[in-house]
Amino acid sequence: MRRRRSLALRLIVSLAVVQMVGILLLVPITDFLISASGLAPGWQVAPDDWGEHRIYGLVARSVTKTETGEAILAPSAALRAYREVNPQARYAAFDCNGAALSGSAPELVEALGGLDRIGATTLKFRIPGDADPRARGFLRRAPAAVGACAIAAYNYRFAWDDLFAVAALFLTPHSAAVVAPAVLCALAIAWIVVRRGLSPLRAAAADVAAIDVNTLHKRIEADDAPKEIAPFIEAVNDALTRLNAGVAAQRRFTANAAHELRTPIAIMRAHADNPDDAAFRRDMKRDIRRVQTIVEQLLASARFSMRDARADVDMDLGAVVLAMVADHTPLIIENGRRIEFEPPREPTIVTGDGWALECVVANLLDNALRAEPRGGLILVRASSTAVVEVVDHGAGVPRADREKIFEPFWRRDNKSNGIGLGLAISKTLVEQMGGSIGVDETSGGGATFRITLRRSAAQSSEAPGRPLADVADARRRSEDAA
Repeated sequence: MRRRRSLALRLIVSLAVVQMVGILLLVPITDFLISASGLAPGWQVAPDDWGEHRIYGLVARSVTKTETGEAILAPSAALRAYREVNPQARYAAFDCNGAALSGSAPELVEALGGLDRIGATTLKFRIPGDADPRARGFLRRAPAAVGACAIAAYNYRFAWDDLFAVAALFLTPHSAAVVAPAVLCALAIAWIVVRRGLSPLRAAAADVAAIDVNTLHKRIEADDAPKEIAPFIEAVNDALTRLNAGVAAQRRFTANAAHELRTPIAIMRAHADNPDDAAFRRDMKRDIRRVQTIVEQLLASARFSMRDARADVDMDLGAVVLAMVADHTPLIIENGRRIEFEPPREPTIVTGDGWALECVVANLLDNALRAEPRGGLILVRASSTAVVEVVDHGAGVPRADREKIFEPFWRRDNKSNGIGLGLAISKTLVEQMGGSIGVDETSGGGATFRITLRRSAAQSSEAPGRPLADVADARRRSEDAA
């Protein structure tokens, strides 16, 4: 199992990194901007003063010793490159007796004569009579490891690279000792704040963990949650509401399916006790068909929940619909109704799932059989515009219910036949095939269900999904059953 990263730890580490970056870069950059902007008239640091740190390091690294052990100032390649950019700059190095090292600038040696009598660690100066208003210099004591006791520079200039040299001044043990307590204190405070800030989320997680299929009505308390966490808690509560509604619908479906299966099975058992009854065969077929419809709807519902991939093929619309009409014709005739099929004027190839289209047409034919009065005519039309219509002359569907009838488990009343899945499944199947389904009023009374499908991009006289030769075979089966 993959180890999860701690959000609190990530926040603390990010805060530490930001603090270090701020100390190393933000402080010197802010100080420089103040000195360069002139916003503080009493500010004693000019922009060029930020250049002294880099030239100090260049001069210190240029102090070497000869074979006789004498310390001299031999400009390194980096110092020579600096002089090429800043030819006005001067530098010098002095030993612990105040004597200038070989290679020091004569004007600085003359200006700083008598250095052995000065006890200052750092000295800022300006040579009298210098006409350059930007000219400034410094004298700074050097560590013994450098090889000189003091280093001086004069008339240096600021460059943006000097900010990095200033930032490097903070990367010392002394700076770390000064900054560490403040950083550690800030991290400790941040840890406490983050832990307290995430406590509502941990409480919400505990509430979610306590919810199971029998307690889906419970909700997570969001009143005390911060506004950053509240949308997440509200989204979880909305998901629980939808889940609770789905589980309730599934429970209703299970109860309705059990009731619907129990009734035809009980009737079949009663008929089995009287096999010589004249209506035995007709009623057995009707009840078996009813059980088959319920089982097919259960299978379709399970298939949707598993989100199986669609298997799109090209098929002849007239052949598919005619085959389903032929399958239902014996049952329709035995129940005292008639059925008529109007094929398209020309072969019509549509794209979709063959099983899905057969399931939709079968559901509509079953509904029409229940709605059509005894002796009435069920009309099935398939047009060359890829539209299928199933027309009955029953009670029809009120305008207010024409959207509701396609909702899962919806029934007009408890006395209605079916379990409220057939039309919902049909709508889902048709929409997955890129089509649409709706219902209108039949002229003279009744309901007309209309399916609109996608025409095939490669319209041809033969369809891979179901050969056109099946039309003649389906028609013969329909005529034989009649």
